[in-house]
Amino acid sequence: MLLKSGVTCANAKLYGAFGVNVERILDGDLNQNDKDGGNMRKIKFYACSICGNVSFSIGEAEISCCGRKLAALTVGAESESHSMLVEEIEYDYFVTIDHEMTKEHYISFVAFAGYDRVLLIKLYPEWNAELRFPQMSGDKLYAYCVKHGLWEQKIK
Repeated sequence: MLLKSGVTCANAKLYGAFGVNVERILDGDLNQNDKDGGNMRKIKFYACSICGNVSFSIGEAEISCCGRKLAALTVGAESESHSMLVEEIEYDYFVTIDHEMTKEHYISFVAFAGYDRVLLIKLYPEWNAELRFPQMSGDKLYAYCVKHGLWEQKIK
């Protein structure tokens, strides 16, 4: 029997018995990450190209979806075609992105990384690329275009 993420029942039982990732068992690599307490400056985003699932980590992680291991998205620089306009409205940041939002080419998510938290908003094709985040300490916005990848932009 195959479960949602491509893991068989036998593999799921192994995971439950040992409490480790099945792929790591099969690779023979059971080393634990060093405890670094997590640091928002080391945030990594992951996106599944098959189902669109989005995840993030603030340290080393092995993330898989649809039976495949996901690689961390590489952060690119802001460009003219990929930039966000940030306005302060009341106690929020109002973010607009002038970007097409078709089923083949759209912004999948925007995340605001503060010093101690991450707020992630998922966007969908045929929606407007507009959103609001509450103002909080921190200064980085991340956005992910399904065709051109992840980019970051500082606020202010």
